[in-house]
Amino acid sequence: MSNKQIGFSMRSPYGNSGLAMKFVELDGNPPQSVTVAGMTFDPLDYDQLAAARLNQPVSVQLNWRYAKILDTNIEGADIEGLTRGNATLESTHSSTAVSLQEGGWLPPGLAIAAGGLTILPDRNVVSLIKGRYDNGLVVGEGMDFMDLLAEHDVRINPLLYAIEGNSRAIPDRVVVEAQMAEVAAFFRKALPKAELVVGDRSLEGVLGLIEDTRAGFETKRRFLLHLAPLLSAPTSRRQFASRWRDVLEAADHYGLARDALVVVAALSSVAVPNSGSAAKKILKFRKGYSDQDAYNALADLRSLEILIHLITLFPRDRPAIFTADKSLALFWTGLRAHNFRRENLRVTCGLAPVDQLLPGQTMELWQNDSASRSD
Repeated sequence: MSNKQIGFSMRSPYGNSGLAMKFVELDGNPPQSVTVAGMTFDPLDYDQLAAARLNQPVSVQLNWRYAKILDTNIEGADIEGLTRGNATLESTHSSTAVSLQEGGWLPPGLAIAAGGLTILPDRNVVSLIKGRYDNGLVVGEGMDFMDLLAEHDVRINPLLYAIEGNSRAIPDRVVVEAQMAEVAAFFRKALPKAELVVGDRSLEGVLGLIEDTRAGFETKRRFLLHLAPLLSAPTSRRQFASRWRDVLEAADHYGLARDALVVVAALSSVAVPNSGSAAKKILKFRKGYSDQDAYNALADLRSLEILIHLITLFPRDRPAIFTADKSLALFWTGLRAHNFRRENLRVTCGLAPVDQLLPGQTMELWQNDSASRSD
């Protein structure tokens, strides 16, 4: 079914092989169809996300692998065999949230299709689920890829919800404990089939992560507060060189690597004209920029840093952030993170930002500036 317009339908999980999905040609006479399970979809890229209207039925180009054929009318197809394919998916489902994972993004229902995904919902997705689920039943209007969560034995880690807290500031032990209990109770009621990655040591794990990142978080907060008065207004061509230098000097002053996500985000805010960078929407620079504004921005960027760590250290868990924040999703897909690795005690990866984050020659400029600082 390569390079065709297709529609699809989904049904209950197929054993341990994930969701069963039926693909049907929209223009065939008679239409070819195939029902498969356990397929792995290749993640989608920045351009596909930028073009998608997530609150409307999603149309995307898909490539899939490792699908087991359950039923088909395609002559010569091997029932019970494995197949791969590509087609334009014309869905009836919106995708108000997206799955951020190694290689890019997917609508949630497609991300969980192969099974084995570990979902890290952020706070806006928890709020979204509250509006769509009640005791495992979908109560929200319309059809959305999030609705597939109720039909699948998904694995959910509420780390991001607990570590962010509810007061736009680093939470203490009392707040973290209350947030962990609250979100666990919520998911047990809303998605009773879900496996919660919450155990006796979860609280200590979250508190340990907060303490391990506290000093770096404070450094980045001061970095953003330093830059906010300079970067609140759009950067003109005349100001570019000065503002770019301001960001690098601030990074050096506060001891931040020039390839740190917060530094790349600030440079993107300078490089993309008319405040059009997804990174600037995350940083939310404005007049009167506050500690709380910086905290919100850094909580978003920390979620991506946590994702990088989990991809590197626990790749078999297939970690994925579920978020309804399109700017955050665009920043992640635009970074094109790759080559996840552990060097001594440091987790790192390569970044190859798309032109929409570092346009024109600014990509080469950033690479040269980063290399010169590390020499």
